[in-house]
Amino acid sequence: MQIALRVALAIGALIDVGVAILCLFAQPLIEPLLDLPVKDPALTLIAGGEYLVVTFVYLLALRDPVRYRMLLWLCALDQAVAIALPLITMAHGQVPATWKTVGPMPFQAILVAIYLFGLRKPASAPMSS
Repeated sequence: MQIALRVALAIGALIDVGVAILCLFAQPLIEPLLDLPVKDPALTLIAGGEYLVVTFVYLLALRDPVRYRMLLWLCALDQAVAIALPLITMAHGQVPATWKTVGPMPFQAILVAIYLFGLRKPASAPMSS
């Protein structure tokens, strides 16, 4: 399970660093790549900084998933919010124009499950006499 957790953490970090780079350095590409309109460039820039911070959370958890196990809550929350917010907008009648919004949601749900599974206490080593 450690390998799956590490792969999931690396994927989460890559997702967030990719979005951070778009927000910080390539805002015109956000709408065509992610289907998200940029209405306020300053707010998008701030969001890019936040995505960069969350990327470091993933990288720290990836460094030692057992030691930094509690950071997995933040990783799970990050992906859960990425699922919940589009669902809320769709519930209000704003259906996305393409698959780019809803397509990754099942994959993100799998990431959430892996992070939450990683929160379990590791098995203790057997005692020797």
